[in-house]
Amino acid sequence: MIFEHKDYAPDHIVDAEVVVVGTGAGGASIGAHLAEAGVDVVFVEEGGHHPTSSFNPYLAESLPRLWRDAGTTMIFGKSPFIYAEGRCVGGSTVINGAMTYRTPESVLSEWQAHLKAPELGPAAMDPWFATVEEDISARHQIPGSIGGDNRIMSLGAERSGWHHQKNTRNQDHCVGANNCVLGCVTGAKQSTLVSYMPRAFKAGARCLTEVRILSLRIENGRCTGVEGRVVDPRTRKLAQRVTVRAKAVVIACGAVQTPHLLLRHRLGRPSRQLGRNFVTHPNVKVLAVYPFDVRGWQGVSQWGQIREFHDQGIIFAENMVPAGAMAAALPAHGRRVWEMMRQYNNMVLSGILVEDTTTGVIRRGPFDTPLPFYSITPADQETFLRAVRTLGAMHFEMGAERLILPFTNLHEVTNADQLGQITSSRIKIRHMELFTPHLMGSARMGVDRKDSVVGLDGQLWDLPGCYISDASIFPSAIGVNPQVTIMALGLKMGARLAETVLRSRNAGAA
Repeated sequence: MIFEHKDYAPDHIVDAEVVVVGTGAGGASIGAHLAEAGVDVVFVEEGGHHPTSSFNPYLAESLPRLWRDAGTTMIFGKSPFIYAEGRCVGGSTVINGAMTYRTPESVLSEWQAHLKAPELGPAAMDPWFATVEEDISARHQIPGSIGGDNRIMSLGAERSGWHHQKNTRNQDHCVGANNCVLGCVTGAKQSTLVSYMPRAFKAGARCLTEVRILSLRIENGRCTGVEGRVVDPRTRKLAQRVTVRAKAVVIACGAVQTPHLLLRHRLGRPSRQLGRNFVTHPNVKVLAVYPFDVRGWQGVSQWGQIREFHDQGIIFAENMVPAGAMAAALPAHGRRVWEMMRQYNNMVLSGILVEDTTTGVIRRGPFDTPLPFYSITPADQETFLRAVRTLGAMHFEMGAERLILPFTNLHEVTNADQLGQITSSRIKIRHMELFTPHLMGSARMGVDRKDSVVGLDGQLWDLPGCYISDASIFPSAIGVNPQVTIMALGLKMGARLAETVLRSRNAGAA
């Protein structure tokens, strides 16, 4: 059962065994597992429920419905940059690129050794990853869904002698509609909207949509629910109060919103790590314009990735977006944008992801807003500049006639020789246009309350009954797209929490 803003009575009260705040990768996976285990689950989602039939390529309509703050959420630092965060049933899985990479074994081995936690090692996590991959249909694309931009990147890697790896994506018969960032119009992308959430509903779970949770209910030192306000989907104004009373609370709001909510109650005091260790996998985009039709929009986004430089913390990938999103991102205005967009068929949008070498922090700001802070280091700056030169050279080798660059003081180059202008003496950190869809680590888990926020079961050290199931609990950055890791940890924690809840229920009945 799904509730929306018009369905709530004044001072609306709901009871459940477990309330899950958030319906993205972490919330939907743990909530579905709990519901299927027989636990009474209520989800709370700040955004609305938008079925596949409502998705379209129109930016002005889709961004406000599906993205938090219409895609204007900002990380502050030496070069402030936008981050992506979904606000709808399905969360960021509705607007992501559907990459389904497992946590690298080297990262899991590091977690296992550092935390002395065998349950996080490669062997222990393997069955959870396998279950997630089955649940969300992780597979390679069919040949007919692969667009010209993907082929150019693959052939460019081959000519350069680089390793190009085909992605697995959570999709079922994806035809390459290239509308991933605005919601999959065919329903092929197996976001939690069409995978875990329907399973949870079939098992009896309820979902309160268009409700913003503002605080936790805490009684006798234990978390016993959440309190929030109904959100008018048109004006975003807060209306009547909603209270959910529960035996356990799962916060699954992401690495920005989760610490923001918990910091309201001054939690995380044993370690003072709540809101810290924030990592972002920063990205930049390189737009190549070719003198012939590519038609990158006629094909899937991110069929593969160039992994040649992964040991240096660098990944190259194609990442074509709908025309409206492309036009909005161009470094031009008015008639010049129209002139540039007339070559949309000729464009290949490629991205560069650089693994974190530093961390940031989440703080609470005025008007109940989170303030994320993160600045790349000079070493990251050099890595980005080197990577842009390298990727740019490949595009020119493949016949590109010009590149649109991610630098505010160097927008365009028209030949390979001009790539030499991309130096740290000219391009400062403040000149770089960064972006990220991957936010992690701001409420990290561990085995010692002195240096972590939650234990390995996801429960806060200083608030029994309150759990976290999202990327904020990652002990470190993972170097790949995080949704499969989030879901695997969600299932793992869900199995343990279900046992706890059902044991408590049976003890009470006895």
